[in-house]
Amino acid sequence: MLSRMEAKIMDYLFERCRGKKSVLVTPKEILHALMPKYEITAKQLDGILKNLVIDGYLELTSSDKKGQPVYVVALKDRGAAYEREKAERRKRLVRSVGWKVLLTLIGFGITYALWEIFRR
Repeated sequence: MLSRMEAKIMDYLFERCRGKKSVLVTPKEILHALMPKYEITAKQLDGILKNLVIDGYLELTSSDKKGQPVYVVALKDRGAAYEREKAERRKRLVRSVGWKVLLTLIGFGITYALWEIFRR
């Protein structure tokens, strides 16, 4: 399961790679996409990208372009299925919350019924 930061970076990379085999992305672009809500350093970004490579989501090649670091990012099979995995995770969460609410209401009903029975 991806951490929140890994998921946000994966969202950005998935959108950039949509319909393409690979894309060129600078660390600055990724950091800028995360900026309003998350602030991370370039070193932390490198670590997160390495984790995504280890987890089998990406193929990552580092390069330099005019002295600036550039990543060549290609989605692996697991990365291409990221959107489906995200939808399944959301569906599982909704189902889990639904069951918890249902069981809470059943427990309340049983408690109320027992309270009414023994109150007399």
